[in-house]
Amino acid sequence: MKRILYRIFVYISLALIKLFARINLPKICAFIISLNIRKLKIINSKSKNPKKILVFPKSNGTEDIIESFKNKKSNIIFFLLPRPFLQKIFLCFFDKSYCQDYFTKQTKLQDIKKKNSYINFLTSTFRYLEYFIQFDGFISFNLFYYAEKYFEEVCKNLNKKFIILHKESAFTPLEEKKAPLIYKKFNDKSLSHKISVYTESQKKILLKSKIAHKNQIAVIGTPRSDYSFRLRKIAPKEKVIVFYLIEYNRYTPISGFKGKNWGRLYNQTLKYLFEFAKNNPDIHIILKGKTGVHEKGQPSLNPLPQNCRFIDGGSGHSLLKIASAVIAFNSTVVFETIASNRNLIIPNFNNENKIYKNILHKIENKKYFVNSKIQFNKKIKLYLDLKYKNKKLSTPDIKTLRYFLGNTNATAGAQIRKFLEKQFSTKEN
Repeated sequence: MKRILYRIFVYISLALIKLFARINLPKICAFIISLNIRKLKIINSKSKNPKKILVFPKSNGTEDIIESFKNKKSNIIFFLLPRPFLQKIFLCFFDKSYCQDYFTKQTKLQDIKKKNSYINFLTSTFRYLEYFIQFDGFISFNLFYYAEKYFEEVCKNLNKKFIILHKESAFTPLEEKKAPLIYKKFNDKSLSHKISVYTESQKKILLKSKIAHKNQIAVIGTPRSDYSFRLRKIAPKEKVIVFYLIEYNRYTPISGFKGKNWGRLYNQTLKYLFEFAKNNPDIHIILKGKTGVHEKGQPSLNPLPQNCRFIDGGSGHSLLKIASAVIAFNSTVVFETIASNRNLIIPNFNNENKIYKNILHKIENKKYFVNSKIQFNKKIKLYLDLKYKNKKLSTPDIKTLRYFLGNTNATAGAQIRKFLEKQFSTKEN
C-alpha cells in the first residue's frame, strides 16, 4: 500500500513540476523537489557533520554506491531524487525529439537558447532548494544522459561539484569502435568535476573522444561486482538453474546497430530448457526477465513448466547466490557469473560467437559456449551434479574480467569510496 501511495505522490509531483516549470516558478519547483528527495537509508554516515550528496539514481549505478558504502564508516550520506524530475523539466524547454542520450550537443542558435534557458531555470531551482536542504555535491551515472548532461553547467553556476560515476563499460567491438566518434561529434566536452570509469578501455575511449581530459578520469573497477566475488566462498544450497532471458534486440545508441534479432536463439534456449525442466521435475528453474522487455504472458513463456518460475524486473544480481548453473547471453551478468564462480552456459546454437562477433562481448574462455542441444543438456547435468569448489580464476577469465569489469577481486567498492570521500573532503581537489 505504501508503495502505491508513493507512486501516486510522485505522479502528482511530476505533473506539478511540469506546470510550474512552464510558468517559470523555480521556487515552487524547488519545494516540490524537496518533498520528493529521499535519504538512502541503507547507508548511514558515522560523521557528525556528513557531506550531503544528491544522486540521480539509475539501476546498477545506485547498486555501486550501496555496495561501496553499506556498513562502512564514511563522511558522506546520500539522497535520491528520481531522474524523471529533471526529464520533466527538460521537456518544458525541448520537445521529445531532443530526448536522446549520447546526442546532447546543440548547434543551432534557437536550440542553444533553449539549452541556456533550461540551465538558468535549473540553476534558480536548485539555488532555491538550498532553503530546504543544502547539498555539497551531485552524482550522475552517465556522461551523456540528455537531461543530466547540462547539469554540469548548473553545478558550475552553483559552485557545487558534479561527479559522474560512468557505469558503461561492457562494449562490443562495434560499440568500442564507434563510441569515440559519437562522443566527440554529438556531445560537448564534459564540465564535470571528476569522472570515474570501470575500466582502462573506457578511459581510453573518453580520452580518444576528447570529451574529457586525463586528470578528470579515475579508473576504479566495478563496485557492485564485489558482491559477486564474495559469492565465491558461498556454495549454492539447492539445485537451481537461473536463465537470464535473452533480449531480442540489444540496441544501443552508441553502436547504431539495429539489424540483428536474437529471437531464434531465445526460443531455442527456452525450448531446450523447458524440455529439461519437464524431464527433471525436481530441479528448480528461475527465468529472470527485464521490465518492458520480457513479460510473463508472452507466448514463449506460456505455459511455464511447474518447476519454472518467472521473475520480472529488478536486479538479478542476488540470484547468483542460489544458482548452481547460469544461462546468459551477451549481458553483463556473464561477467558477474564468472566473478562469482558459478557455472556458466552461453548458448551458441547457430555459431553466434563467430558469425556475429563484432556485436557480441568477447569472452576469452570458450568452455562456456554450448553449440547443440546435446551439449546444453550435458553441461546442465554436469553442473548440477558437481560438488561446489572455490576455484581460482583462469587466465582467460582474468583477461575477460579485467577488460569488462576493471577488477578481478572485491576491491572496487573500497576504491570508489576512497574516490568520493576525497572529492567531497574539501571544496577543491
